[in-house]
Amino acid sequence: MWRKRSKKRDAGFSLVEALVALAVFATAGVGLITMQTQSVSTFTTLESRTFANLVAQNVLVELAANSAAPNLGQRAGETEMGGKVWTWRVDVAATLEANTRRVRVIVLAPGTQTIGADMTAFVSVQTGEG
Repeated sequence: MWRKRSKKRDAGFSLVEALVALAVFATAGVGLITMQTQSVSTFTTLESRTFANLVAQNVLVELAANSAAPNLGQRAGETEMGGKVWTWRVDVAATLEANTRRVRVIVLAPGTQTIGADMTAFVSVQTGEG
C-alpha cells in the first residue's frame, strides 16, 4: 500500500537557516567585543585624567598652604601617584593686583608629553603688614 506523503517538511532547521543564525550571532559578538574594547579604553583615559587632576590639585594645595608666597617664574617636579610617576610644571606670574599671583599647573601623562591636566589658581600673597 502506498502511503500518502504529507508536504510538510521534516522537523528541524535547514543548513541555510543554521548558517544565517550563526552569521547573526557572529555579528552580535563582534559588536559586543568592540563595545567592550571602547569601554576599557575610555576607563583608562578617565583614570589617567583623574590622577592628573589629583596631582595638579595637590601641587596647588601645597603652594597655597605654604606660608611664603610662591616665587615668580617656572619650576618643574615629579609626583608618584597610582603607581605612576607624573611630571608637572608650575608657572607663577604676577597679576594686576599686587597681593595676588596667578599659578598655573600643567601635569603631563606618564611617559608622554600629553597634557593630562591644566589648572590655574590665584594665590594671595601675604604682606608683612598687620
